[in-house]
Amino acid sequence: MITGVDHIVLTETDIVAAAATYERLGFGVTVRSTAQRGTTAYVGFDDFHLAISEPAGERRGRASGLPELVFRSNDLDHDVSRMMSAGFAVSEISDDPLDGTEGHLARRTAEVEFVMPFGLVQHYSDRGARDAYVGSSVVHPNSATTVERTYVAVESMARDLPRFEEILGIAAPEPEMGTVIMSLMSVFSLGGMGFAVAEPRGSGPTADALQSNGPGLFQVLVRARSLHDAQRVMEENGAPVPEHGTRLSGESALLVLPAHACGVYVGLAGPSGGVTSLRSS
Repeated sequence: MITGVDHIVLTETDIVAAAATYERLGFGVTVRSTAQRGTTAYVGFDDFHLAISEPAGERRGRASGLPELVFRSNDLDHDVSRMMSAGFAVSEISDDPLDGTEGHLARRTAEVEFVMPFGLVQHYSDRGARDAYVGSSVVHPNSATTVERTYVAVESMARDLPRFEEILGIAAPEPEMGTVIMSLMSVFSLGGMGFAVAEPRGSGPTADALQSNGPGLFQVLVRARSLHDAQRVMEENGAPVPEHGTRLSGESALLVLPAHACGVYVGLAGPSGGVTSLRSS
C-alpha cells in the first residue's frame, strides 16, 4: 500500500546555485554525489526530503524541468499490479540504488502516469541510513520543522479526484477551501503528511501554476516554529521578501514564489511571532 509522500524532485542544471537558493531561504542543505545521478542537493525533514537534481533524460518529469512527486510503498509489486488493473500506465519495477561516497541505499522504483508522472519507491535500507544520507538531522535556520502538505493542481476535481483515490487506495476527504493558494482542495492523509489535490477558485497560485505548467505538483507547505524568525533569516540572507497570507483556520503563512524556489511555491505556516501586515492571498 501507499504509506506516504517520500520526496519531491526539482530539476536544476546548476546544483550549487540551487543549493544556495534554499540556503538563502533558511533551509539546511546536504549535497551528495552518485555515479548514476551526479550531484543532488537535499533538504531533509522527518521521513521526507526535497531533492534538487541535475536533468535526467530517462524520466519525462525531470527532463522537462517540471517538479516530480514520489510516493512511498511498502509493497511495490502489489501497488503496481493494483494500478495496472485500474487502467493506469505504470512502468516496470526496477532496482534503483543510490551508491555514493556517503553510503548505499537499496530501493526499487516505478512510475505511474496520471496528470503527471508520479514516482513510486519501496525502500530496503533502514530509516536511519536514509535519514543520514539526505540530512534529515540538519537543523533549518529558518525554524522549519516538518512538511505538512504537498499540493498537486488539477483542472477538474470531479474528474480527477476519483482516480487519485484509486492510485492511493483510500477515500478522498471532503473538499475544503485553500485561502492562500485560492483553490478547492481535498487533502489526503498519508503517513501523517497531507497530499492535497487542488482546483483553482479564482486568481492565485493554483491558477497560475496550471497556466504556467499544466496539471501537476506546484507547492510544498512546511511548518515553522516562528514565521518572524523565518522571514528574518530570509532578509538577512538577501532572499526576496515572501508574500504573506492567512489560512482558512486563521493561521499565518509565508509564501515563496516559484521563481525564488527552483520552480515550486514554498509555503511556511506557523506562529507569526511579530510578522506584520499579514494579508489574505
